[in-house]
Amino acid sequence: MGDRDGGHGTKVREPALRADAFEADLLERFSAHDALAGVEGMSDDAFLEMLLQRRFLSLLFPVMYDLGIDALDDEGAVRLVREILREEYPDASGATPSHREDLVSDLLVLGASRGLILSSRPSAVTAGVIEETLEIMREASVEAGDAAVLTILRFWGEVLVSVEYGEFWRRMEERFAAAGVTSRFYHPHHHHDGREPLAAASESSRTHSGRLGSSLVRLLDGDGGLEAFERVESRVLDMRLRFYDQFVL
Repeated sequence: MGDRDGGHGTKVREPALRADAFEADLLERFSAHDALAGVEGMSDDAFLEMLLQRRFLSLLFPVMYDLGIDALDDEGAVRLVREILREEYPDASGATPSHREDLVSDLLVLGASRGLILSSRPSAVTAGVIEETLEIMREASVEAGDAAVLTILRFWGEVLVSVEYGEFWRRMEERFAAAGVTSRFYHPHHHHDGREPLAAASESSRTHSGRLGSSLVRLLDGDGGLEAFERVESRVLDMRLRFYDQFVL
């Protein structure tokens, strides 16, 4: 496959352009899901229940990144994934809350009680999605290689998250403003998980998706790399859509 001039003397590889176009179509489908597009029309109770169920997917984030580290062969990619994982626990002294604690903090602002958070349990659908998420990573680790593993981490753990939290924020923003506090979890993750096209990905990117993309894009040229990317992203999207289906009446 050939390269195209990306401007300023850079070359953009054809597989990255194809991957970006494929991903853009998936994200358009995702944003159009009734539970996300209609988030402002949900009752307070329904919205809060969706956030409580979504928390269980967030709790899976460190597990998926640790599994990814175990599976990756590329040392540069391993170091990058380690860095991102360590950002989830930003202070070795224990003085700074983890991102999971920040999530609970935001839920309290949004109307959940600590008792409600602690007593919530995954629904049957959520539990099934969690099980399939782990299975996707297992299959990628054993059968598909680094391109599939990085695709999962970037798309499942960063790109889709930014889209979700951006949709949530349309409803959340007013609540945080009224409380006079700053979101510690949803709004920051909407920004630092944001999608950067693979054709523009760089190790110096300010977003996680851009940094992961810089490792992934090198693998798209390899044998079966683009095919693995498309297969994995399609399956991850179908799984996340199924999670949100449970909130549509």
